Amino acid sequence: GGPQPMPVQQVELAEKNPKQISKWITSINDLHRHKPAPTVRYSKPMPDVEALMQIWPAKFEELLESARLPDAELGLELGDLVRVMCGILDIPVYSSLTESLHVMFTLYSDFKANVHFQQQLADEGGAMQGGVMMMN
Repeated sequence: GGPQPMPVQQVELAEKNPKQISKWITSINDLHRHKPAPTVRYSKPMPDVEALMQIWPAKFEELLESARLPDAELGLELGDLVRVMCGILDIPVYSSLTESLHVMFTLYSDFKANVHFQQQLADEGGAMQGGVMMMN
């Protein structure tokens, strides 16, 4: 089922009831903390972000260390640059870029939040700078 209706309460003389206000703020914070993540329904099949976060083959990793990745200096239109980056990341691109971009940004967000990858970067002397992995 969906969310359950809750009665709306009113605090009389709020300035004289700081404990009641604090209790209300805490209950709202708890509500937000336990709210399930939103789900997105794509119009076409998209890979699971967990699958996209798997380690790449060693040869591909080696190539990434030496090859220049596409960037704005490549002279591509934005849509074409998105298609290239999605191709590198194994994210399919259909008629609309919106869903592919959603998967790409979800992948980016999960990657930045992943403790394992951050520890690996720290161990290798790398750092996330502006969202791009930079090796020192």
